[in-house]
Amino acid sequence: MKKLHYLKNFINLLFFTSIFSTFLVSVKLSKILFNYKIQKPYEIENIDLSIIDVNSKIVFSLITISSFIFIYSIYLLRKVVFLFMENKIFDHQVILLLNKIGKSLILSAILKGTPILFIKIIYLIKIGNTPVNLNYIGLNFPVITLALFFMVLSEVFKIAKNLKDENELTV
Repeated sequence: MKKLHYLKNFINLLFFTSIFSTFLVSVKLSKILFNYKIQKPYEIENIDLSIIDVNSKIVFSLITISSFIFIYSIYLLRKVVFLFMENKIFDHQVILLLNKIGKSLILSAILKGTPILFIKIIYLIKIGNTPVNLNYIGLNFPVITLALFFMVLSEVFKIAKNLKDENELTV
């Protein structure tokens, strides 16, 4: 169980640094939304967003919401690890949390990827011939893969819990 303590510490570190960085992103977002004077242009996926219009405000807002949902996923993972530390491995709450983690990670990836794709298309239309790489869709495929893994793991835990309950009934 020593590795579980390392995992708990790493997830706590990730959780608290994510909260801090999302706070900083929220401050930047508020500056953008309320038309505060911006000295330095913002860059998303190698696209310079020096002109702040409605489209870029929507993109920044969705990326910030995506960050909050990602932090919520980390929070749920913390809860799962704490349940594991209490030896509640095949608990119904663990199964629900693993499934929620998967769903929230997918939502986070979609909320971040979709506006980035649209801003690349809009940038390509406005500028014309530009070095924008449209091969990259904007969706974070490793995060989606991890989300699907958590959802499959939830199903595996559900099957294991049912087998464990059936095994306890047969003496």
